Amino acid sequence: MATSEKKRGTVLISGYAKLPAHITSEEVYKTLVTVVLVDFESGLISAGECSVITDLSKDFIADLLRGYNLNDGPDKLMAQLELSYFGQAKKAIETSLRAIFAKYEDLKS
Repeated sequence: MATSEKKRGTVLISGYAKLPAHITSEEVYKTLVTVVLVDFESGLISAGECSVITDLSKDFIADLLRGYNLNDGPDKLMAQLELSYFGQAKKAIETSLRAIFAKYEDLKS
């Protein structure tokens, strides 16, 4: 089977963003990274992780991402984040997620 004929299966996609100054995450990591495992064919996120500090925040973001379909575009996910996440890293998380959506679209084309 030629390489171009292989199915990609699960892929890992990451997105990065600058964190606001003087928050704990920025002091530790400098840059926020969000990573997702995505079924390439369906666009479904099976797992996600974000480099925020607290376990509760990490779990919250992971739960928000798990089960979301990248083929649905970023708007619904951003709306859910807007309604439910009120941490200082919100804009950085949004930026990293938009980078993930853009990379996924690039991979599909």
